[in-house]
Amino acid sequence: MNASTQSFDRLVEEINQTAGGVQRDRGTLFERLVVTYLKNEPLYANKFDHVWMLADVPDRYGIPKKDTGVDIVASDKLTGDLTAVQAKFYQGKVGKATIDSFMAEMNKSYYANGLIVSTIDDWNKNAEADFENTTKPISRIGLTDLKNASFDWSQFSFAKTENPIQKTHKAIRHYQQEAIDESLAYFKDHDRGQLIMAPGTGKTFTSLKITESLMSQQGKQTFYLLYLVPSIQLLTQTLFSWNADVSDELELVSFAVTSDNKATKHKNEDEDLAPEDIGFPATTDDRQLLKNLHSLKTSSQKRLLVVFSTYQSIDVIHRAQKEGFPDFDLIVADEAHRTTGAHALGEEASFTKVHDNQNVSAKLRLYQTATPKIYGPDAKKKGADSSIEISSMDDEALYGQEIYRLGFGTAVSQGILTDYKVMVLTVSEQAIQKDMQQSLADAENGLNIDDIGRIIGVWNAMIKRKSFSDAVSGQPMKRAIAFTNTIAHSKKIAQEFNQVVNDYLGDKADDSYSIDVKHVDGTLNALQKKDALDWLADDTIDDNQARVLSNVKFLTEGIDVPNLDAVIFFAPKHSQVDIVQAVGRIMRRYEDKDYGYIILPIVIPADVTPESVLDDNKTYQAVWDVLRALRSTDERFNAMVNKLQLNNKKPDNLDIIGVGDAPDEAIDGSGEAVDSASGSDSEQLSLELNWKEIETAIYGKIVEKVGNRRYLEDWSQDVRKIANRFITAINLTLEDKQSASSIAFAKFLKSLQHNINQEIDQDQAVEMLAQHLITKPVFQALFDQYSFVNDNPVSQAMEAIVTQISDPSFEKELTSLQPFYESVKLRAQGIDNAAAKQQFIVTLYDKFFSTGFSETTQRLGIVFTPVQIVDFIIKSVDFALDKYFGKHLADENVHILDPFVGTGTFIAETLNYLATQMKAGKITLADITRKYTQELHANEIVLLSYYIAAINIEAVFDEINGPEKYIPFDGIVLTDTFESTEQTETLDQDLFGGNNERLKKQQEVPITAIIANPPYSVGQNNQNDNQQNVHYSKLEAHIASTYVQNSQSGLSKGVYDSYIKAFRWATDRIGDKGVIGFVTNGSFLDSGSTDGFRKSLYDEFNYLYIFNLRGNQRTQGEQSRKEGGKIFGSGSRAPIAISILVRDGSDQHELLYHDIGDYLSRKAKFEQITNFQSIQNIDWQQLVPDDNNDWLNQKDPNYQ
Repeated sequence: MNASTQSFDRLVEEINQTAGGVQRDRGTLFERLVVTYLKNEPLYANKFDHVWMLADVPDRYGIPKKDTGVDIVASDKLTGDLTAVQAKFYQGKVGKATIDSFMAEMNKSYYANGLIVSTIDDWNKNAEADFENTTKPISRIGLTDLKNASFDWSQFSFAKTENPIQKTHKAIRHYQQEAIDESLAYFKDHDRGQLIMAPGTGKTFTSLKITESLMSQQGKQTFYLLYLVPSIQLLTQTLFSWNADVSDELELVSFAVTSDNKATKHKNEDEDLAPEDIGFPATTDDRQLLKNLHSLKTSSQKRLLVVFSTYQSIDVIHRAQKEGFPDFDLIVADEAHRTTGAHALGEEASFTKVHDNQNVSAKLRLYQTATPKIYGPDAKKKGADSSIEISSMDDEALYGQEIYRLGFGTAVSQGILTDYKVMVLTVSEQAIQKDMQQSLADAENGLNIDDIGRIIGVWNAMIKRKSFSDAVSGQPMKRAIAFTNTIAHSKKIAQEFNQVVNDYLGDKADDSYSIDVKHVDGTLNALQKKDALDWLADDTIDDNQARVLSNVKFLTEGIDVPNLDAVIFFAPKHSQVDIVQAVGRIMRRYEDKDYGYIILPIVIPADVTPESVLDDNKTYQAVWDVLRALRSTDERFNAMVNKLQLNNKKPDNLDIIGVGDAPDEAIDGSGEAVDSASGSDSEQLSLELNWKEIETAIYGKIVEKVGNRRYLEDWSQDVRKIANRFITAINLTLEDKQSASSIAFAKFLKSLQHNINQEIDQDQAVEMLAQHLITKPVFQALFDQYSFVNDNPVSQAMEAIVTQISDPSFEKELTSLQPFYESVKLRAQGIDNAAAKQQFIVTLYDKFFSTGFSETTQRLGIVFTPVQIVDFIIKSVDFALDKYFGKHLADENVHILDPFVGTGTFIAETLNYLATQMKAGKITLADITRKYTQELHANEIVLLSYYIAAINIEAVFDEINGPEKYIPFDGIVLTDTFESTEQTETLDQDLFGGNNERLKKQQEVPITAIIANPPYSVGQNNQNDNQQNVHYSKLEAHIASTYVQNSQSGLSKGVYDSYIKAFRWATDRIGDKGVIGFVTNGSFLDSGSTDGFRKSLYDEFNYLYIFNLRGNQRTQGEQSRKEGGKIFGSGSRAPIAISILVRDGSDQHELLYHDIGDYLSRKAKFEQITNFQSIQNIDWQQLVPDDNNDWLNQKDPNYQ
């Protein structure tokens, strides 16, 4: 309770004490209080120029001074109209007789309208009916309105009622100023746009200041504005807040327009406020609206004229404009998500009429909401097919572009809102049946086992009790709103809540924390609703108590209780917008508030298994509804859900809490943890329920039900758009060939050509810069403890060139992409283990390249190696080294190279393999460290692959290395492996000096083992597509003198495929002794054009292990089915083979072959590869090449 409301309560107390029980004196003092309110509450201060006690009304008005129901008279400053005011301390229920004399007096000719200030909420039906049957506008306000006035009551004294009360002004916050500035700039070139701001960040205030700024910018003497809202409740709040916050330099004229409540009269739980509860005269008539406009006096002050209207009343505005009401300078469409939806062509719902100037004419439109609503392509197509028109907020023709967005995550990170935490309370049915027999047996309470369980869950949630423990985590919650599915259910929960909790707590109930639950619904009048909210917001609640308002709908839009702790969902709420609005209520900042809590109580059946937990969609619909709504509106929550399965540590903002037996000791509201030794019964129940497995299964079910399986794939579409923006921005910077940027870029391009290969052109160089700019925030987020971007030599070179080519336009483009960088950071940060980081970046890279840079994929033959194959090759190479050389991968001076490292899987898995040997006691950490820092080598030609591989490898080693200092991987080089041995001259030392030093070092050491998945590319189909494969004269000359020369077929094109070039290069690189482990296209096994290649392999190697994985999907029919699944999935339709080739310098030559088999699925092939582990465990078939150099399908020499 703030100082002003405390002061008001003291003033009411003073009235009672001063009057000494005399009703007349109490009434007079209260009338003076009301006069002060009408003079100082900004809405009325802006409306009235005089407020008189009845006795003080000037004689010129001819009003009798005898009290016949009217106590106060107010004069409208703009029209001169008089308002009759009744202000009485009512006692008991307000009946028709109580207000009859006032109603009769108000209807006399000298009054234009009336206002009743009621001190009690309870009005009977006849009194309510009097409001509806009056011929003049009449309003009603209550004690709550006076108490929560916009001014400070502590400045008022009955002794000095004429003393002025100082008005305070709300300051514009920095983010609101950003929205204002963006709007001013935007509306210079556009006529409609969107303002997206999270609940509680001040949309209403911001739109007022945007309006004032537009008025100033346009130099208008009078600015006409239409403010549209979906409910009278919201209209009332906006009307009061705009009048409170408008600048003193402006004269604010307010008109209120509502629908004819007699025509739309209904009573149910969703009912809005009645027009009389606005506290301000409202009209339902276009003629009255015009009359109000024409009766305005002229003013020298600049005038902001605002029509506050519900969407349902838009036809009143339409008719008024047809009769001469001016066009609006601006329409503010509040809660704009309500203006979306479907309607038949040619027919418009009241909420969608705002879009069309034919319905309401305006120069500008501002659509504001916290929850923009967008319909997917399927819904739009279905609508079009059925002649249904769909309004969706991604339709720029209707809504314009987003001018400014402030989402939940940003608002929380900037300290504007309090963060929220989701608590899923899983209550054991077993515990309910054991401890709740009294509640279960009570036929009168109407509660089933789920209701009882959820009530117990809510009590445990609000006391913040930990899973199956008597410990609590901090101060308990004090205030919550609860949503149920029906009024009857809400009443039942409110009525039985404490009885159920008492049954649960048993003899500890009296000393324990308790929760009072009160039911509210739309059948209450405005005064009763406000009183209920005051009861909830009261700061004087006892420490050991809490309060909950239970309802179906009315506590969504426009409710502002900053000290609200939680929102509880007893039942599903299918509208995502309603859920987000409800969550918005708990995110208002308040002193000592750590989180706003979303409580989801569920009951777990006694016989549930982890595999089947939460399978019943209907029972647990509330959970899925709420989590999906959060995912749709908060990118942080979306990222968290999609990282659940990656991370070892569970998220801070989603708690799965197991609830079992009642606590062993009473838990009060102190927030102090109970002795951890207690709670033994709950701990036993936890074991019986297999709780840890169930908890893990629930997290998994959340990913399944709420997560987006295409999360990274969808993201890659965004990344491609951003990459194109970078590419466009860089190219624009380079248009002036004489500029410093172009000169620096030319030097950069020359360095790339010199260091990688001569075929790199400007487009490819620009693409590399775009890749660098895109990946930078990913790496910074994933590996924030080590500054890869600043420390890696290639990254340093790329950063240097980005700095050199930057100009103001480029910098502006980078600034505009800041939200993208924040999005990247959000999705990538917080992944807490190396394996998950590997999975994240490899998946991103895969999806990124396949959708984002398809030309690069095609040009370089990029496919990704399944880890089962990588592990098989590593173990096989280790076995071969031991068998033929008496060495192991871990041994000193055994240098290992992956010349086509991709995302680093081979090197990373080599480190993991060595780590398993260390755990087995075969090697030490020092062996792995030496291997990592001196004897592991990798080359990569694609910048993005290079970055990811480096970070991937570093992350794996860092996890193996434990808490020791992070060590970068110096063994990786950005280079074209084939080109790296073509050059003889000194490498360029300028931009890429550090990278070149690494390459030199690599070239100086003997390589013992080469492991890789070489690229597959045999030349492009279209010679004009600028993607022809690069040629390497030395390498191709050696191919010609071996593979081609040894051929009998006369066909040579196939031996120039990239993967066969890789065999030639690797054979040359290992020299006389070494091992090659490749997974490649398997076409070479039986292709006519590769007979010379087969002969060379057999001649040059001593032991050849060829594992044919088949999968040739270039075949058809039965043969295609026999070939089985594609090892690389959609990455390649070619057959695949693993080749382990040993060169030991002997004269021995053995060709060992194994066919994986017919009709095997991809999964079955992986299972077989995993079971084999390495070449050691395969039953090999020894082949002898024939005179035609054939290994398979050898011909009978008698028929040649």
